[in-house]
Amino acid sequence: MSITIRPLVKKDWDSVSKIYSEGLATGIATFETEIPDWEEWNSKYIESCRIIAEKNNQVAGFAVLSLVSKREVYKGVAEVTLYIGKDFRGQHIGETLLNTLVKESENNGFWTLNAAIFSENIASINLHKKCGFRVVGIREKLGQRHGKWHDNYLLEKRSKKTGIDMKNILVLCTGNSCRSQMAHGYLNKLAKGKATIYSAGIETHGLNPGAVSIMKEDGIDISNHTSNHVDEYSNINFDYIITVCDHANENCPFIPSKNALRLHHNFFDPSKVVGTDNEKHAAFLKARNEIKLYCEEFVEKYLNV
Repeated sequence: MSITIRPLVKKDWDSVSKIYSEGLATGIATFETEIPDWEEWNSKYIESCRIIAEKNNQVAGFAVLSLVSKREVYKGVAEVTLYIGKDFRGQHIGETLLNTLVKESENNGFWTLNAAIFSENIASINLHKKCGFRVVGIREKLGQRHGKWHDNYLLEKRSKKTGIDMKNILVLCTGNSCRSQMAHGYLNKLAKGKATIYSAGIETHGLNPGAVSIMKEDGIDISNHTSNHVDEYSNINFDYIITVCDHANENCPFIPSKNALRLHHNFFDPSKVVGTDNEKHAAFLKARNEIKLYCEEFVEKYLNV
């Protein structure tokens, strides 16, 4: 039977947690010793790069990514987690999963993948090497598991496709809270590694929960975004500066990117809507869909995606 790769979703948790438990039982897969619940596990990993492998209509393994840092400079760097069920090991499923995860990561703008593997886990080290990872170091006696110290091999894979000659795009709004954050999320997804996306405000109002929620409904997680002031990016030479509200366009401070193409579109502001929960949801949905369409047209026209 062939191997099928598909997205990992909540209903897979029973199978995923069972496979994770089998990994814990080896004693050389992780420093963790207990199985988390879905909520804890779900909060740890990036939503956009979660895949499982199925064989004979059974979940045979899974692979996911987690951010290595919330700092803007590391937003294209993630750590690999991959587990194969004990009944499916040695069947090249890990290789299929990892190669697919690499492609997914590049399509989502990640340029470097890291892996931290116990020195005793030779099979996993060799799998990552086979898929293009290289050993960059060994961290000696990094931690203990059940009283035994373990070394960790550090491996990485640098994309030759993503993060090469990337454009810098700044999305600017008044408070970097809502519309600019949604545009940031869509552009990061749609640019497929051809651009580094920044968003900022001429003020900072914090991340709007409604924006986070409505983007999650479309499969994009912006919960790790921060509300930033445009002055924080004064040393970056932008190729495109997009203002998404009239106030920011009219009051935009000097941004020293002399060759930047400056674009403006005043999107509907859902944060101003007062009403029932359904009315507020409809407002955020309207704004999100306007922004999504604009971003799709932008990447097609300016990034040739």
